[in-house]
Amino acid sequence: QGSGRGRLELPVTLRIARQIASALAATHEKGIVHRDLKPDNVMLVADPEAPGGERAKLLDFGIAKLRAELTEGEDTRHVTMTGTLMGTPTFMSPEQCRGAGHVDERTDVYSLGIMLYLMLGGRPPFVADGPGEIMLMHMTQQPGSLASLAPETPLELVTLVHQMLRKERTERPSMAEVHARLSRLAEALD
Repeated sequence: QGSGRGRLELPVTLRIARQIASALAATHEKGIVHRDLKPDNVMLVADPEAPGGERAKLLDFGIAKLRAELTEGEDTRHVTMTGTLMGTPTFMSPEQCRGAGHVDERTDVYSLGIMLYLMLGGRPPFVADGPGEIMLMHMTQQPGSLASLAPETPLELVTLVHQMLRKERTERPSMAEVHARLSRLAEALD
């Protein structure tokens, strides 16, 4: 159902992203952070009750953490083996790439921002030959303008995606706010 270069149509993108944001907002409320959000961990299943006849289901909470376990100054050696990074480089937040001890729910906001950029623009914001290069880009470079890749995308959605991709996690919106803003955008399209 895409429109060239792997891009999805705007209504499809909004429907899928809203469902993902809704599920993640609910898990964040319970203190659970996914930490490996990527397209491979989202399955679209038939659901005649859902808009569009399908529902996005989140998979693989294998590296998810309870927020209570993700405290400031956490000794990450108790979380994973020393030097082991958790996540998929294309979709990792800057704090995950740094191996920061404090990775909270805003890491999922960043990863969903990467997925939205990919769905709307047809490619992720950072592309390189190796995972180390991609991780460095997450930490040091600003994403290219989504508006230039997908000029038909509403400015409000472009703004939201770029806010989700802010390097400083405290500057990103919450997942509940992301869900609310995506819902307003979808309603405006109807």
